[in-house]
Amino acid sequence: MRIFNKTLGLFTVVLMMNFIIGTSSEASSQNPKIKFGQIERVDLITDVLPDGEKVVAISIEYKNEIENESLSTATYEVNGLHGENAAKRNITKVYANSTPELSSQGKSGKYVIIELDINDTSAGTLFYDFRTGINTRLSLEYTVSQVKDIKTVIGNNVPTTPNVLKNSGEVNLVIDEFSEEVIHDVNGNFLNYRLFEPANTREMQPLVLFLHGAGERGVSNDVQLLANRGAISWADPEQQTKNSSYVVAPQAAIGDWWTSETNLNLIIDLIETLKKNYPIDPDRIYITGISMGGMGTWSLIQSHPELFAAAIPVCGIGDVNLAGNLVNLPIWVTHSADDTTVPVTGSRNMVNAIEAAGGKAVRAEYAGNLSLDAANEAAQQLLDTAKENASHTLYSEFIAGTTPINGHFAWVPTYENDVMKTWLFSNVKER
Repeated sequence: MRIFNKTLGLFTVVLMMNFIIGTSSEASSQNPKIKFGQIERVDLITDVLPDGEKVVAISIEYKNEIENESLSTATYEVNGLHGENAAKRNITKVYANSTPELSSQGKSGKYVIIELDINDTSAGTLFYDFRTGINTRLSLEYTVSQVKDIKTVIGNNVPTTPNVLKNSGEVNLVIDEFSEEVIHDVNGNFLNYRLFEPANTREMQPLVLFLHGAGERGVSNDVQLLANRGAISWADPEQQTKNSSYVVAPQAAIGDWWTSETNLNLIIDLIETLKKNYPIDPDRIYITGISMGGMGTWSLIQSHPELFAAAIPVCGIGDVNLAGNLVNLPIWVTHSADDTTVPVTGSRNMVNAIEAAGGKAVRAEYAGNLSLDAANEAAQQLLDTAKENASHTLYSEFIAGTTPINGHFAWVPTYENDVMKTWLFSNVKER
């Protein structure tokens, strides 16, 4: 069961439900914890999808178990206010459950789950300011109205009489599993970061370091997890079942770059601190990053190739003069051919430079919008070629016009690719 009241800010969820109560509306507005009728609490459920965090469902907890068969998509109406943008949310599925979690099939229980259309234009929780180039998380206010009767499992009718309940709870899938931390250096410089710990903390585990792009800079210590699946994909329960690991995602301050000496030193200090405090395998430390984080990835593996077992720099730029340091380091580079933010030549030049320095490189072009199975097959073919040629450097370039959302978003097909993720963990640093 997820833990409630672990929010990333101050949010208000307003529930307009249909139960008669004996408490005045004035008292209810002053004390949001007052229980109304049969409702215990209401929580938004968010999930980080390839195009960022979205409100994907609402969980309503009742005092009594609700009969699953009495529910349908016509039972409720949902309206969301994200920042200043208000819109009706489309309901795709409604069911009861014994826990406040999404399920493929409903069963009678104390929780009613209202799943929402992830394609709604108002589903996202982030606002990207084109003037500053920065992402911020919006304040969220939701109203849920019951418009049809429902029944409890013992047959009692729950009629449609509206009342108001305020609540600030959220269930942030996977995000809630990351702790909020900070590291300082002797000069007072610091990095906020989020840390995911695997279920098994008794045995040595790998560490995956994710470096975000320029749009996620700030001090909120949240958007580096919310804007894309660059960090979340490694902590996802399904992925953890396949490859258990620690995951760390620091956040650079606005105006800072991962390639600055201060930030590079702080990241090294962060890795060393984690190695000291947790059972992290020093031979299985991996790094990946996107855009500005791709540049930071190149910079770190060029200056400290001995620290990492493998790397996945996404749409980044490195220093071709230091390519000789990377001849023996397993690297899988990805970039979109039509990237207008970070030119694709940034990755092409680095792969060519590694090859010129004596490394063996293999390359492949394929669409960024392939189905998951087709994308895995394309990546596997490149990996098979790399094994045949004893190559440590792999380069996937996504054909122009095929990368989802935007030509710069090469991280979408990268972090959804199971072959690339499995390849990363297959590498163990040679002593």
